[in-house]
Amino acid sequence: MDDASSPAEAVAILAEIGHLLGQVRPSEVDAAWARIVAAPRVFAFATGRSGFVLRGFVMRLNHLGKTAYYVGEASTPPIGEGDVLVAVSGSGSTATTLGAAMEAVKLGASVVAIVGSRISPLGQLAAAVVELPAPHKRGVLPGSGASSSVISRQTIGSLFEQAAFILLESLVLRRFAEVGQDPATALRRHANLEA
Repeated sequence: MDDASSPAEAVAILAEIGHLLGQVRPSEVDAAWARIVAAPRVFAFATGRSGFVLRGFVMRLNHLGKTAYYVGEASTPPIGEGDVLVAVSGSGSTATTLGAAMEAVKLGASVVAIVGSRISPLGQLAAAVVELPAPHKRGVLPGSGASSSVISRQTIGSLFEQAAFILLESLVLRRFAEVGQDPATALRRHANLEA
């Protein structure tokens, strides 16, 4: 492998992420964040690599003192009235994610969705949606309202997942500012039994 090409590829990936995040509507982010902050408890669910992204977000919410769970873990309690489910899906039609969101709504919770298209089934179901119009396994839906779909040289889905991670990390930083904490404060809530 040519070491000289690695930094160029990393820079290209960062440029793709920046271009995609530049298309996000701040009003959508604000509406999604308002629901997350107002909810007594936050639940999160996604499949595949999007699930790894959400697990990190759940961890950080707990570090911030917000009660948050990842759906499917043995210690996750039942969702209920007033809670919020954060669901991430590039296609917005992943069967298990869509099923979890439908069940959450049935049980009185609201759904915040991060999706590739706001007109996807998950986007239409959600009370608040943030659109990241990146390529995914089912393509980008036409007429989604995005100014243009972002082209990526990466494996399908990677750009969406990377941008979702950065977007969620930006919400963590926003929360630090809102509650007057700095990132070091979170260390007091970090796990202290680690193998």
